[in-house]
Amino acid sequence: MWILLMIIFSQPYEINKINIIGEFKKKSACVSEQHRAVEVYNKSSTARVSFGCIKIEGAKHMNNVSRETRR
Repeated sequence: MWILLMIIFSQPYEINKINIIGEFKKKSACVSEQHRAVEVYNKSSTARVSFGCIKIEGAKHMNNVSRETRR
């Protein structure tokens, strides 16, 4: 599984926030979406951000369900 992240910086070497933009089965799909995200972001903002795809191995996808609901 590949995860597309958007890292928002508050200072040159300080991270303010990390957003997960999407999950992809193939690296090529993630990279394609990364390029699209950069284009869209550059048209609308000038804040310091970075977009990147990272590979996650051995993790199982969980739905957004609270602990109380899973019991």
